[in-house]
Amino acid sequence: MKVNFKRLFVFLIILIGATVWASYMGGALPYMCLFSVLFYLPVSAFYILINNHFFQVYQELPSRRVMKNEEQPYKLTIENAGVFRINDTQLQTEEELASTSFIDFSESENRVEMCKDKPVINLTPGERALIEGAINCKYAGTYDVGLLRAMFFDPFEIYGASFSIPSPYRVTVMPMITDVANSVLDFENLKNSSRIKSMVLREPTPGNDMRPYRVGDPIKQIHWKASASAGELISRTPELLDLRKISLVLIAENGISKKNEPEFIKRRDYFLEFAVSAVYYHAQKGESIQVVYPRGEIKKVQVASLDNFAEFYEDISKGPFYNRDSDIEKLEMQSESMAENEQDGIIITVRESEYGKEHFLEIRNGN
Repeated sequence: MKVNFKRLFVFLIILIGATVWASYMGGALPYMCLFSVLFYLPVSAFYILINNHFFQVYQELPSRRVMKNEEQPYKLTIENAGVFRINDTQLQTEEELASTSFIDFSESENRVEMCKDKPVINLTPGERALIEGAINCKYAGTYDVGLLRAMFFDPFEIYGASFSIPSPYRVTVMPMITDVANSVLDFENLKNSSRIKSMVLREPTPGNDMRPYRVGDPIKQIHWKASASAGELISRTPELLDLRKISLVLIAENGISKKNEPEFIKRRDYFLEFAVSAVYYHAQKGESIQVVYPRGEIKKVQVASLDNFAEFYEDISKGPFYNRDSDIEKLEMQSESMAENEQDGIIITVRESEYGKEHFLEIRNGN
């Protein structure tokens, strides 16, 4: 509810004046004025409710799945399906999670005006207005964008009431793939800084058998001491050395009750960006990474290629969630169990929490 106190004060003075006039003068005209003023506010409230009921909104984006920080063309169609004129209705859009700009009112003629960068619309009964613009979603996740609320005023704009749009436009915003995970974890050192072996990942490395140097042999394969003794270059023949296996456990918040809260969506944005960036780092190299995360049930997937990554990316971008509150503890226990029982790798646990970008990582070697 929004109240214009100056106009309300003037209205009360008029009401007091009409009451005094009717009390002292009597007659049809004074009482007609008194009852007109007296019933103005409740009649205006009914007028606002009727206008809201017949206020029809149609919103359109190219897709309900969009990329973060990628501008999308946006169309908004508003129709007055009622019998009363809609006057100076303010359109309230989502601005904290996404920026909305309106750039074309050509088909709306004089029906749309801008007030403090927000559209104000006037429509006669049965009239329709088309507004075109653009939306830029700032955070990954699933949330409502575009027109969220409309504020209606009484004819003299003494007060206004804001109503939510019955069917807001809900989108899934895909997270960006960045170097945030590698900059935090330093994957190369993480994989190769231990003697722990894996049966999953392998790479060629110089072995102990030797032979004369052949053109094209890597410099790192040359055995310099043997070359000095033999008087010619000697190369070590390559063998397969196992790399470390990496498992990524994503422990998300149970955010069902918070799914429309901006602060929760901002935390989830970083959580999703970290997750997809970490998995993509391995997928693009053709290396395998195991990912454990909640999507109703607790899912365990092995991603070893860009095709596998595309499936994981599509799934995790819809938003992690739990069927039961107890599944969070189950996922925590699974992370502990992996660290205790998997002897050939590293367990990286990523927790989504109120701390946001701080205190959310735990890296453990399998015992």
